[in-house]
Amino acid sequence: MKGRLPFVLALSFLLSLLAVWGAYITAEKSRGFVGPAVMASSGETLSYVSIHSPGWMVLNSSFNGAGELVVLDEFSGERVFSYNVSEHLNYPLVLPREGSYRIYAINGSLTFSGHYTGVYPTPRVQKVLYGSITVLALLLVLWRWRA
Repeated sequence: MKGRLPFVLALSFLLSLLAVWGAYITAEKSRGFVGPAVMASSGETLSYVSIHSPGWMVLNSSFNGAGELVVLDEFSGERVFSYNVSEHLNYPLVLPREGSYRIYAINGSLTFSGHYTGVYPTPRVQKVLYGSITVLALLLVLWRWRA
């Protein structure tokens, strides 16, 4: 009974890690669309499109109109992307980490539409998952070797 508790704990930890990987595998194959939406700024009013990403993703986007396009990370407040659009822009926007992003136009009006083909774990999440799986495997090897 004494030797089974570490095994049960290690197995529970392994199953929870597999569940996290399973969530990313299903999200990786997800596809989705954003828009079409009109973003305009006039005076003090500003319209924007909010996008939430559970990992990093590439948003294949299309913008029509004129104005300064800004992509802002809502949590850190930093600009991820900024570009002056005149007429048309097709661009793959890379949303570098999990979180919420705002896409808006300054001094003009833009029509936006986009699609994404998958969501991927960030490098930090990958390092934690790989490291914890490696430590767990070593613990299981040591447990088996002692038995």
